[in-house]
Amino acid sequence: MADEVVHMCVECEDQEAALLCVTCDEPFCGPCWAQQHNSGSRKEHETKALLGAVMPQPLPPSGTPQIDVAPSHLADEMQVKECAEEQKNGNSNGSHNPQTPGDAVAAAAAAAADTALSAEDRAQSSSSDASTADAVGNSASSLTSHLTKSGVYRESVRYIPMRLSSEERSRFLVLEGALNVSEYTDKVDTFGYGRQDRIKGQLEDFMNILVGLLTCNRHSDGKRICERETLSESKTDFQKLFEIGRRYKIMNPDKMRSTYGKLMCILQDAIDQREFLGFNPRIGIVTVEVFLQNRNGLALLQHPLLDEATMPIEVEDGESSASLQEKRESKQKAIETLCKKFASAELTEEDVGNVLKSISDSHSYQTSASLPVTRMIQLLKENFSPSSEDNVLAISYGMGGSMLSHSHAKQYQYVLQSLLLWESITQQMFGLWHTADADILSDRCEYRLSNTGQGLHRVQACPGVSNLMHGIVSRAQRECGSWVGLSVVHVGDRDVPNALVFIDKYTQVPRILTPIVHVVDKLDALEASPATAAIIAAYGGAAKIRRVILTDFFRHGFDGSGDDGGSCIDGRLTSAWNWCSKLEKKPYYHIFLLAGFEGFDGSFKA
Repeated sequence: MADEVVHMCVECEDQEAALLCVTCDEPFCGPCWAQQHNSGSRKEHETKALLGAVMPQPLPPSGTPQIDVAPSHLADEMQVKECAEEQKNGNSNGSHNPQTPGDAVAAAAAAAADTALSAEDRAQSSSSDASTADAVGNSASSLTSHLTKSGVYRESVRYIPMRLSSEERSRFLVLEGALNVSEYTDKVDTFGYGRQDRIKGQLEDFMNILVGLLTCNRHSDGKRICERETLSESKTDFQKLFEIGRRYKIMNPDKMRSTYGKLMCILQDAIDQREFLGFNPRIGIVTVEVFLQNRNGLALLQHPLLDEATMPIEVEDGESSASLQEKRESKQKAIETLCKKFASAELTEEDVGNVLKSISDSHSYQTSASLPVTRMIQLLKENFSPSSEDNVLAISYGMGGSMLSHSHAKQYQYVLQSLLLWESITQQMFGLWHTADADILSDRCEYRLSNTGQGLHRVQACPGVSNLMHGIVSRAQRECGSWVGLSVVHVGDRDVPNALVFIDKYTQVPRILTPIVHVVDKLDALEASPATAAIIAAYGGAAKIRRVILTDFFRHGFDGSGDDGGSCIDGRLTSAWNWCSKLEKKPYYHIFLLAGFEGFDGSFKA
């Protein structure tokens, strides 16, 4: 069978096309199609989906409810129906929403991606805890989420990884030790002849290192592997070992910062060289849903005590220690009740406890990651107004390194929509992690080694991440009403070469905003302290310093600067990083140090 022709977008030229405009006879990606066909006669152009997907036809039941939070299989269907309804009505209200076609593109492309799963992936998806979870990664084009009673965003348990058991933690240390001593990417990711031979040689070396460390960790494990004639006879051991590493990283994004990329590069090549190794190292990630489903314990997720047993304890201002202790005891009681109620021959009390801890861990991460973004939105609204006449947020091209020109009102809207987008992304990080994992290890998306201007990178198409991001951007556009700047999502190109770079980029959002929020919120305490009051007064007082810091960040942290900056989705984050790199030259840098600032980048230790 002949290979399918891959069409690139005629407009941006760096994204795979999802739609073909029959009238223009040109292929477009979702955002470019929406921009080019949002007004005039182009709105009436006939369009069809590429990749075998079918564009929604105008057959919607009138009065279809708009549900922003729904099960994943309904979310895309409802977006498709809403888009079809608007196309049928011809936007009779006279207003055209250019974002809605993007939703249809994402849904159509997602449907195509789902139907294109290989038989091997489908066969693996029912073999074990981990392999059942593979279906989750391959269907990650739609993201399920809901709000708990306490109002904290919680993603579907299908994306929450299971916390490592004691045995798995021991094996994880073996894997990380092997990654720390391996020079795989240094020797493989270079230009030159014989790259395939280098890959085979380095894979063999890495597997030998693993076997050696497994033997040192537990002699019986190493002896069992060594007594077998081929590695394929021990494929289950290696598959589970690699899955543990991937799962640990998703649950702990701040860990494995120097080894996770190496692990994924090894797995990419190992999948390609599975005939040489004798097995496919990829299995699905074990999630809470898969773990419970294979043990007939899904009823646990419907119990009314689940929220109380898993939600972080909220500390209110001025709350007494006795009240906090009461909350802790109530939570512990809920945990014990659930452990006893759902324990069975298949699901032990320890298993139920690990499930509850896994969900609790996810809540804690979601809260810590999205809280600084939410707080920054509050600071923007509290200290600035879009209707202000002082033009304090206005920026001009070339002034202070700015690459954009915005009026005060336009810059306010640009900053607000960027923060809202980041908030949505941080709230859906587990789904993005699963999708990125599936894209990186996909059989359908081969990488090419390329010099992107930032060194050698593995450039690889990321259809799952792209579809998911298009949906997130479309929802953010609807929430904001109007959109300032571009809505192009760079992924799989020279700016963002692969899903690994993409996911690493957006895990930086809380690292950027948390120190700024901490300093701004600590200014009043510094002003009230006798030890630092004089210093704060020399800078004009806490209120003035807060205003200066926020004004500078909202102007030049969102001015399109940076190597790959601009007003596109990824350029916004690049501009913020560029602002961070210049902090030590700011006149208020000593205030940051006074507030305990150490840096934005965190720790690279495992």
